[in-house]
Amino acid sequence: MFEDIGKSMVKVMNLVRYVMIVTLCFLMIVITSLKHVWSVFIPSVEKEFLVSRSVSVLPFSLLNIANIAGFLSTSYIKEILGIKRLLAITGVLMSAGLLLAALSPNIIFLIISYAFIYGLGNSFAYVIAVSLGVKWFSGTKRAGIITGIIVSAYSLGMLILSPLTTYLIQYFSSWRVPLLIYSICAASVMTASAILLSEPPSESISTSKGFTEIIKSKEYLLIASVLFLTTLFDGLIVSNLVPLVKEVAGADPMTASIIMSIYSVVAVISRVVVGAISEYLGIARTLITIYVIELINALLFKFYTTIPLVTIGVSMSAILFSANVTLTPLIASSIWGRNRLEAAYSLLLTALVCGVLVGPLIGGISRDLTGNYYPGIYVATLLLLIGLVILIKTMKYIPVKPSYGSVL
Repeated sequence: MFEDIGKSMVKVMNLVRYVMIVTLCFLMIVITSLKHVWSVFIPSVEKEFLVSRSVSVLPFSLLNIANIAGFLSTSYIKEILGIKRLLAITGVLMSAGLLLAALSPNIIFLIISYAFIYGLGNSFAYVIAVSLGVKWFSGTKRAGIITGIIVSAYSLGMLILSPLTTYLIQYFSSWRVPLLIYSICAASVMTASAILLSEPPSESISTSKGFTEIIKSKEYLLIASVLFLTTLFDGLIVSNLVPLVKEVAGADPMTASIIMSIYSVVAVISRVVVGAISEYLGIARTLITIYVIELINALLFKFYTTIPLVTIGVSMSAILFSANVTLTPLIASSIWGRNRLEAAYSLLLTALVCGVLVGPLIGGISRDLTGNYYPGIYVATLLLLIGLVILIKTMKYIPVKPSYGSVL
């Protein structure tokens, strides 16, 4: 009897611990989504500092560079300082970056504080949150859906924080107040994370050796190529979404904004759904299935000339990116193991970010040279097809059937 009670108490305590891990990782990702809320601040920043649009978008553009630097250095810093110290540093960077941005006396100070200080903490938080979630649940029936839940926090954050930030700016008649509020929230979440979160027991390994082995491996080159080539299509669509739907379907600005919101909702839901599906189909089969569907969607995009059809088209694009974002950490864990997870995930995440950066350029160049987005969409579609072919040839490296264990 007492033995049964003891086992039950252990299960309850484990359940509480796992819920706490998922919750804190989820909240960390929500804070990182402030990156994509920057567009809400642009009109206010331009008005106060009297700068052009090309200057006002620099905090967001340069933040991507800080992200890449942060992604590639997270595992090195964690190896030297340990996870708790890294979480503490991440909290300082994120909260201080947002606070200093709110107090910025000029645009240069704003760029430094938001793009580089907050941006570096932003990248650390994202890699840590996703990696911890995968490590604690890897090899279990819940790995896919837990990863999907955690990464869905980014899209959910965009969906909630964008209108919330707009409301706060209007309510306080200041763009600085929301940044102050978010700075306090970041400090609170990261303090709790630094105190409560830890890594599961595992064998240690040299990070530098891990990076070298991963980069030199054939599977890394192939998988990174797949992620880059397939992400280009969504990068093109989402970065040009509002003007694109206005041109192809004659949508007014409000309708275009609603379609953008629908895109975000689909992104939130599909990340969880993709994770759940991968538990039954396996990672490789899930990716191939979604890539085939997206390839058909891309080929039909020229015929999406009504608002309902173009809404379906861009929503399908969200599913493509959701698949890549959700399954990338699972791929990293399954191929290189938990001990190399941060290193492998950071490298693969860099390939994803490069796809997000290059995709918009393809769309912009297409629009400037031809007067419409379709040539760029065709180029992205061709590259998506190449990515699909490479993935089919890479299936031997990615588990087709997931292996399950018990988390409790």
